[in-house]
Amino acid sequence: MKIGPNLKQVMEVKGVSAESVREALGWDSETLERVLSDRLSPGISELLRLATFLGVGIARLLNGSEQSEKRVMKTGKDERVGVDRKNLLHYESLAAAFAGRHLEPFVVDLYRREDEPDVSRHTGEEFLFVLAGELQVTVDGEAYRLEAGDSFYFDSLLPHSLVSLSEESRLVAVLYRGESMLQLTKGHGMKSLIEAARLVKKRSLVLVCPDRNSLRAVNKGIEEGILDTVYLVGSPGRIRENCGSELLFETHYQFVEIGPDAKDPETEAARRGVALVASGEGGMLMKGAMNTAVLVKAALSKEEGIGTGRRLSNVSILELPGVERLIFLTDPAINPELFTHENADSGVDIIDNAVEVARALGVERPKVALLEANEVPSEKIPTTVLEHALAKRQWPLADVSGPLSYDLALYPDAVAKKGLVGNPVAGRADILVVPHISGGNFLYKSWVFTMGAEVANVVLGARAPIILTSRSDSDLTKFLTICAGALYSHYLEKGKRQSEDLRLNR
Repeated sequence: MKIGPNLKQVMEVKGVSAESVREALGWDSETLERVLSDRLSPGISELLRLATFLGVGIARLLNGSEQSEKRVMKTGKDERVGVDRKNLLHYESLAAAFAGRHLEPFVVDLYRREDEPDVSRHTGEEFLFVLAGELQVTVDGEAYRLEAGDSFYFDSLLPHSLVSLSEESRLVAVLYRGESMLQLTKGHGMKSLIEAARLVKKRSLVLVCPDRNSLRAVNKGIEEGILDTVYLVGSPGRIRENCGSELLFETHYQFVEIGPDAKDPETEAARRGVALVASGEGGMLMKGAMNTAVLVKAALSKEEGIGTGRRLSNVSILELPGVERLIFLTDPAINPELFTHENADSGVDIIDNAVEVARALGVERPKVALLEANEVPSEKIPTTVLEHALAKRQWPLADVSGPLSYDLALYPDAVAKKGLVGNPVAGRADILVVPHISGGNFLYKSWVFTMGAEVANVVLGARAPIILTSRSDSDLTKFLTICAGALYSHYLEKGKRQSEDLRLNR
């Protein structure tokens, strides 16, 4: 990802100094110079941090502009966005910056390969025009040979694959997919979330007891390039009977059978699903049509689970109107209280979980506000005293302050009026931690249902993200949740690799 000229342009337009970029990213002068001169490509988390710090979408850094709202757009030869895939093909998007597009036009260079081609299937239609070389298109089991000058149009819901018969072929491919989830999002924060999830390696997901709603969300993840292998855990016969019309991507599914002789099929499905994640085959764990408590119990099993010793907690990631950053809210769904047994240290896990996912989404040093009705600790409100003690701990990866009222956590004007100067969190909080589940639930529902905030929800504290979608969640919420889970899974995998490298180099 070469972003140097685009980064320079954004810095100039916004009047951002090189020193402030270095400070925000933790880079030295040489690193920034290498990025600006396109001699170094930043990683996904760094790209997210840059976009967040500069207040732009990832598209601005990748393409040189936010997605254009104009109805007419020219893409010059040097403005195409190119992607290479393991020397098998190279393609360039011809309209990457056109907002709300329903067509995806590409120039594709396809190279001869000896192994079996990837088989695709997705909603929409495709058109191919061969510029050079010879290739074979196989649709629904029937092969078609194409030469330079030939064109081909087909329903892309049918299974299809493409191979070059010559050493190299070049073609124009135009895909129609209807509305992409990227087009349905409103703010640049969630658009950046989707774009970042598309850039990392495709993730595997374990779906336990699939139903139509959960499978529809998973299919969108496959279609949008977020997910690769999806393990469907349950009775294959029952899955096909209940979800037949939603089984669109057979080449991506692996059925994990729970036999009819199982005494408790739901418990056995949960156990098998957790085992796939524990073995490393599955990168995320998702609940289908089953009891949430059964899946959580299996995940936390001391013998076979994927627990880390931390408390599980839900983090809701929201883009609020009028707030120019993503807000992380915890815990509106799982833990009845932040503190157990009136012990301040019992809240550490919930903060650590939220800090980790914020860092995975590009917030290098999150600012954490411990919410209460008043910023002054008082024995009359015991949680204010516990929050004050918790905030006084050493926090190497975050700034933590509490208690803080809601207005002091989010709004600089309120901070100025109340004279709360010198507080690194006040008015700038990234993470809001509620003392009780009821308060978090009220905030969540008022933001989502009244303000129309876009949201993703991830359960953290295990060795992989857990997705517990609700029937009331919109399709967009479920998809954003999968995107957030994919980025957190990538973050955990990256951290594991770095830990292994450190051990090897000792």
